[in-house]
Amino acid sequence: MGSTQSPEDPAGRPNLYQRFLMRGWPAVLLAALAVAIAAGQALPRFSVEAGTDVLLNEDDADLAYYNQSRADWGSDEYLLVCVHRPGGWITAEGIVVYNDLTNALRELPHVRSITALTTVPLLRNQPARFGIPSPVTLADAKGRLDPKVDVARAREELLQHTQASGSLVSVDGKDACVLVYLDVNEDIERLEPLRNRLLAKPGDAAAEAELERIAPAYAAARAELNRRRRAMVDAVRVLKAAWDPKLEAPIRVSGLPFINIVLTEHVRSDMVTFGVIALAVFTLTYVLIYRRLRWVLLPVLTCALPVAVMIGVMAALDRKVTVVTSNAPVLLFVLMLPYTVYYIERYRERRSRFPGEAARETATRTPVEIWSPCLFSALATMAGTLAHTPSGINPVRTFGWMLTFGVAVGLAVIMLLLPSVIVPLPPVTGGPAPGAPAAARGPLRWLEQLCLRAPRGVVVFSLAILAVSIWGTTRINVETKFIDYFWPRSPIHEGLGYVDERMGGTTPFEVILTSDRPGHFRTPEGLRAIDAVSRFFETVPETGSLRSFRTLVAEAGKAVPMKEPQVVAALVTLASRKLEYTCDGCGRKRMDTMKDGLAKAPAIGDERKAKCDTCGRGATWRLSRVESGAIDEFCNWNFTSTRIILRMKETAPTLNRDRILRSLREHLDGLKDGELKGIEARPTGIFLLYSNMLNSLIAATQETFVLAVGSIFLMLCFLFRSALLSLLVLLPQILPVFLVLGTMGFAGVALDMVTVIIASVAMGVGIDAAIQYTVRFRRELEATGGDIRAAVSRSHATIGRAIFVATSIVFTGFAMLMFSNFRPTFYFGMFTGLAILMGLFASLSTLPSLFVMLNFPRLKAPPPETPPSAVPPDPGQ
Repeated sequence: MGSTQSPEDPAGRPNLYQRFLMRGWPAVLLAALAVAIAAGQALPRFSVEAGTDVLLNEDDADLAYYNQSRADWGSDEYLLVCVHRPGGWITAEGIVVYNDLTNALRELPHVRSITALTTVPLLRNQPARFGIPSPVTLADAKGRLDPKVDVARAREELLQHTQASGSLVSVDGKDACVLVYLDVNEDIERLEPLRNRLLAKPGDAAAEAELERIAPAYAAARAELNRRRRAMVDAVRVLKAAWDPKLEAPIRVSGLPFINIVLTEHVRSDMVTFGVIALAVFTLTYVLIYRRLRWVLLPVLTCALPVAVMIGVMAALDRKVTVVTSNAPVLLFVLMLPYTVYYIERYRERRSRFPGEAARETATRTPVEIWSPCLFSALATMAGTLAHTPSGINPVRTFGWMLTFGVAVGLAVIMLLLPSVIVPLPPVTGGPAPGAPAAARGPLRWLEQLCLRAPRGVVVFSLAILAVSIWGTTRINVETKFIDYFWPRSPIHEGLGYVDERMGGTTPFEVILTSDRPGHFRTPEGLRAIDAVSRFFETVPETGSLRSFRTLVAEAGKAVPMKEPQVVAALVTLASRKLEYTCDGCGRKRMDTMKDGLAKAPAIGDERKAKCDTCGRGATWRLSRVESGAIDEFCNWNFTSTRIILRMKETAPTLNRDRILRSLREHLDGLKDGELKGIEARPTGIFLLYSNMLNSLIAATQETFVLAVGSIFLMLCFLFRSALLSLLVLLPQILPVFLVLGTMGFAGVALDMVTVIIASVAMGVGIDAAIQYTVRFRRELEATGGDIRAAVSRSHATIGRAIFVATSIVFTGFAMLMFSNFRPTFYFGMFTGLAILMGLFASLSTLPSLFVMLNFPRLKAPPPETPPSAVPPDPGQ
């Protein structure tokens, strides 16, 4: 797009790009309209995916094992509805209210089952018959309270119950919860285990092909699951509003369906908030600065088109919006606005200096003059976002790709669409007075004088800030908590905090033990292995509830006067899974207890031959339903695998995941020649995966920052043809990044999946001002005959104003993210905005101070045989 004419000479023949805009502007407008319509048609497919699973590191080897374990053990789709009563719940009055609430919860849409204090089998409440307990529950299957139950004895048993205490009721009995299980659609129950097993084989071509094949069906099943989640959560909100006035404390809600729905609502709310505020603030900003309709509407519309294209592409590629990517549309809009500022400022400058120039010549020559610095500025921004594409965290990777694509499209749109709209319009004036650039004013004047009078002081001050900031970066940690992603008054924070502090912790964690001996974990040796692993958590204060087959046996042993092997045998008989078979001939159903000695795990559709009383002859029976028993939560069908189920307390002030996991691994290693001989013991669960994801962030920050800096340095070398000048331009822009990271370190703000992208994005965005300033500085250096101090003054008076306006706009855009429902997005906006402001200071003070102090760059004298008037323009211009 370079022109053979000096930008200071209004005369000359337009180049190919200018001629295209002058003649083809209607085609450009029609093409832009067509693109906008196409993007709009894709918008109905634009959706939000706010599940907590998208925040995990897909490159984590432990994630593959976790996916396999979910296929084996299933996931927990239930709501926790928690209530508080100062007088306690297990009293004659309290249990009536609690049961009424439980019955109301049963009536919610898509409820499969309820687990509550009223459904826990009480083995010690009634006298035993012939030495065998007589189990009772506080309420029957229809929710009617059993008057025979001794409430006082029930209270004593439940508060000491290994399965209920700390899970369904607090140790003092004042807090209780109800688990409301979602009726998960059959397609999800069929496809989720299959998909999890396939995800557990990363790199397997056959598995990836099968994943691709089931993707449409899984997406449809997932949509139905979300619809059921939404219906249940909406209904429980209505119930909460009706019940809160009746209770002494408000109901607290948590659980996977609730968290997923609220996350989705927060993401959508953020996008609407960011969009409305961005449109209002930037429209007002352009009105106050330029006070002309064209300089208000055209920049906003031009920058909105690449946003629409990016969203349309995301929808077409089925890339859903997440917590991380929800800020991408407003960021792209903000990142494009400075290029419109550079266009407007240069256009106004040309109209002021060359008032006789044809309007279409000004409209098309302006982008030629700003093309080079804008191109390299956009490439630098793309380098900063592209550095995140190798991330194992899918939303971070999508954020990198989409913003990189969006910036490329945005620059093309601005360089084609904006001048095409201006070409047919009459010219406007309103720039600085003709002749030499006007003197800098206000803050720009102060920064200019600071550079000229005390360049060494500015550089020393900048180096001192850099040194302190580097020290601060050594204090950065990644020990963040999921609960801290939300503001204290948010429903998710309130629900998670309540469960964490009063109901046995929030973060799921498991240790899965596997043996190759069928029936091993129902033997004394197997129970001792479970005991040995569980003992570790007795020393971990951050442990909430702990349940296992061993604790279930211990609870049954309180009521059965038998030795432990007999207790286990009784449990296996009474609490194993039930198998429902259906007769092929007449459709009759019958329920059997699963027998020992099966060659394989029961599966839906299994056949067996048996007599049918209805048919009166031998018939084929097919397994139609498997009803899980109390044991199935802890052991697989043949007792070769068992799991210890824990919930860890996220709000514990001493929480250190690394320390806990490292100590656990050492404990397990120490048992390999003892209780765990011949047994594989492997931790899994969100507690482990979240810790792994956080630990990857430090390395990710370092890698992305190095990638961004290296890429930007190479671009600067190509632009300026000087490694030294490129280094001088780059070094001041490193200062804002370290300042932000250092501030985070001193303030105790931990890295998370959102704030991890601050360093590279701030570097890519902040370098724009330095590139724009240096390109203009070299032009003014030539205009002043090599006088560096005069070139600084002229640069501050011209490009300094554009940089100030553009940077203020970008800062405002990032500051908008502070309206987010998510604290990580708030911190991302705040700290990146701080980096932008510091980058402005560095570009208009540290960088020119380096030029003045080092007397560099110097003007290159033209070859003697070449007349000065024929010197071609600097490639950086």
